Amino acid sequence: MGPRPTSLRLALAATCALILAGVCAPRASAQLPTRDEVRFSVSSLSPGYAPGVTDYIVRCNNGPVTIHVHASGGWQVAINSGVFRSGDFNKAVPLSAGREFTVTAQTDAGGDSHSYYVRCLPDDFPGYTFTRTGPVSPMFFSVDQTAATPIDHRYSMIFDNHGVPIWWYHAPAHGTRVLPWGNVLWFDFYSNVFEIHRLNGSLVRTLNTVGQDANPHDLQLLPNGGFLAGAYVTQKHVDTSAYGGSSDGRVVNAELQQVGQGGRLLWDWKSQDHISLAETGHRWPWISHHITREGYDIVHWNSIEPNGNSVIASFRHLDAVYKIRKDTGQIVWKLGGRKTAKSLAVKQDDRTPTFGAQHDARLLPDRTLTVFDNRTNVSPATPRAERFRIDQNAGTATLVQSISDPSVPWSDCCGSARRLGNGDWLIDWGDNGHIGGYRPNAARTFLLSFASGYSYRAEPVPSGAISAQDLRDAMNAIYPPAAG
Repeated sequence: MGPRPTSLRLALAATCALILAGVCAPRASAQLPTRDEVRFSVSSLSPGYAPGVTDYIVRCNNGPVTIHVHASGGWQVAINSGVFRSGDFNKAVPLSAGREFTVTAQTDAGGDSHSYYVRCLPDDFPGYTFTRTGPVSPMFFSVDQTAATPIDHRYSMIFDNHGVPIWWYHAPAHGTRVLPWGNVLWFDFYSNVFEIHRLNGSLVRTLNTVGQDANPHDLQLLPNGGFLAGAYVTQKHVDTSAYGGSSDGRVVNAELQQVGQGGRLLWDWKSQDHISLAETGHRWPWISHHITREGYDIVHWNSIEPNGNSVIASFRHLDAVYKIRKDTGQIVWKLGGRKTAKSLAVKQDDRTPTFGAQHDARLLPDRTLTVFDNRTNVSPATPRAERFRIDQNAGTATLVQSISDPSVPWSDCCGSARRLGNGDWLIDWGDNGHIGGYRPNAARTFLLSFASGYSYRAEPVPSGAISAQDLRDAMNAIYPPAAG
């Protein structure tokens, strides 16, 4: 054991000597320069420079950009690996889509330092605005451009809490989500299956339902390595004449599945065995006049959530969320939609009906249920995020929280509502293109708005799953720096 402290002292001494000689990069520090001491600007820089904001983007149009730098008060600045300078100076930097440059500020003594990272967006990256009105959580969230056209202009994206798309990957992605171990899951419209990718874009695994093609609306991974997902299945020769449809029609049912490791089917549930045509309710007139290629879309499943030996599933065209037992297939309760023997009595909610084409039903650790209610074709039409406390024994669902935004008066499709561990909310308002952050009292902390298209969901990145440096490293792998 004796030689190890000596070796450690020698190693530390050598390291310190290298730093003093300027060979190693200056150490990072919590001390930041003030805006009067250090600042820089670039045409189209977003957000505008602030000492505590580390990551930025520009639109460089695959050409060089000029950086305008000010350094004073004992601070110096270097661009990339260039020489540290003080005063005011300009620097032209070659740039292209996906590549970054760094601006590093350090004290004259070479001690305290801070680096800023600026990356160029591709020309076809979606236009957006981000307005921040308070501290934002989560630190990162993922989105996509489900409705962007053409399909080859779509991106999977991760934004940070300053509104910077710090990571993106060119793919026709739907429902982008970062997994707790740092990989990324989405449904890919080229392969028509769910895919898990590393941050550098390399494919890890594909996931599909059994016997039917997976529907892109949702897939939830399970701790045992399996997953819950769903498929849409056409049923022929169905008499829908009582509801304004054909006496020999085709309807689209939902098949929910649990798939184990190796792709083995462990459980399935078919909506036509448990849900009557009558439960489509007031959606029937619209559905009978908007028949899809596959048939009448009578249930339109859009989310699934594990709940012990049950699942919780949302059905847009039933205006309802159901709890379903996996062992028997029986419906335990129904929230919203046309009243049945399994319907919960809703308390503390003056809106009727309870839901209007809702999405994204999620069970929280405190056993409350969150739902994004689009309010499509119902009154009042203002969309909202809701949280209910379900008392299964009493047969009640009590509304305990509801959040809406005056800037978002409608939502015809899609969207999500996620309550975070600190009580804040991340809400994707659907096909109006808005995504917002909110305090528990509904005070908005940010609003991200896409100029065209929208994200199917906005997903908070699990705490600790990735860091900003992980994302920068992955982007540098996708867009390698130019040689030299």
